[in-house]
Amino acid sequence: MNTFPAIRCVSFATILLAGCTQSPSSADAQRASTPAAQRASAPAGSALPHGVTTAFITDPSFNNMQAGTLTIPSGWKLQGIIMTAPCTPAGPVFRAYSADGLTEMRNMPALGWAWSANGYKTNTQACMQMSKPLTATEFLDHYVETIPGGVHVVGPMPVPEAFRQRVQRLADQANAGNANVMQPLRSDNTGDAAALRVETVNGSFVIEQRLLAEVECSVNNNTGALKGGHCYGVVSVLRAPKGRLDALAQFVDSNHLPDGKPSQEWIQAMQARQQRQGQAAMDALTRQEAQERGAMNALTRQEQQESNAIHQQYEQFRDTQQRSHEAFMAQQESQFHSAMNNANNSMNARSTATSDWVDYALDQQTVTGQGGTQKVSSAYSQTWSSTVGNQTQWYQTNDPNANPNGVLSGNWTPDTKVHGNGQSY
Repeated sequence: MNTFPAIRCVSFATILLAGCTQSPSSADAQRASTPAAQRASAPAGSALPHGVTTAFITDPSFNNMQAGTLTIPSGWKLQGIIMTAPCTPAGPVFRAYSADGLTEMRNMPALGWAWSANGYKTNTQACMQMSKPLTATEFLDHYVETIPGGVHVVGPMPVPEAFRQRVQRLADQANAGNANVMQPLRSDNTGDAAALRVETVNGSFVIEQRLLAEVECSVNNNTGALKGGHCYGVVSVLRAPKGRLDALAQFVDSNHLPDGKPSQEWIQAMQARQQRQGQAAMDALTRQEAQERGAMNALTRQEQQESNAIHQQYEQFRDTQQRSHEAFMAQQESQFHSAMNNANNSMNARSTATSDWVDYALDQQTVTGQGGTQKVSSAYSQTWSSTVGNQTQWYQTNDPNANPNGVLSGNWTPDTKVHGNGQSY
């Protein structure tokens, strides 16, 4: 599973996902000239995709420059951008999803953290408050706590070998680059990967998810002001109705999705920005070292006592962190089972708005008639259906006075529009 190069940036942009939309494929006249049997819309399904396609992804920090392409399953839609933040490298954040609205792949925003020589976490609002490296499994433990609505942790999943190799290759490349920097700036770089299977509830559906995490860390063990480190973690998510996750994972892994390919224009722009920010960081470091020498000379006994108290609080937090995590995960498990027990009673209230939103996003509407409940195009205000034996035909038009009886063969009756989950208005 290839992604964009890990190019670290120190600027932050407030970013919203900018998606791709599709226009209706034909006008009324074209639809009217097509046989009714061919116009029938098949119900949205969760079948495994049969091919792949590419889609562009843009970078808002460079005036929506086309940063490169991502490969996604054929027929899926893509929403995404390149995101940069102070504690993480620039990378794609996206959602690619199928027509059923339940099957999708995501790349979540990267999360980063850093710490300094004094052992305390950086006081940067955009960074996670951690003061040591984490394994990918530990990172997933923290990530699971952020999933809303309750979650059931099933257990570990295999990590795709190509994914594991890419994570290790990034660390090896960073270590090879140490030969080109001064000794005080050299660091030990590591990469780790882990995968976890969890279950969540979406309306009446149990959704299986594969959470695939990578964590890259760079630790400077030299003495002096540069001692410390920084890490970042990224989670890639696959989601499918229960029983279909493994087949989706096999398709995604065998096709190396999303196989991100950055454009040369974007790489050059990122490298130029990195050089500017690197020089600014070195200038700031020089000023910081001078300030720190002055602060150490002026350190009083009271300040030292306060520092010791803060460190003691940190030690206490570290000792209780695991117990807090276990209690929180027990609460998450309880929420999951509560959602399952109440799904039937609250399904209409929870799913109606979501199903209508999915219909709107996919340019479709839900109707009921001779052919049962059916997804059809939303480009038309009138839908008729006719059933002969086991075959159902649909006829759509925007003419309120149109009537296919006597014009087309069969006994036609108007369908009734309902909510996306089949509930009546």
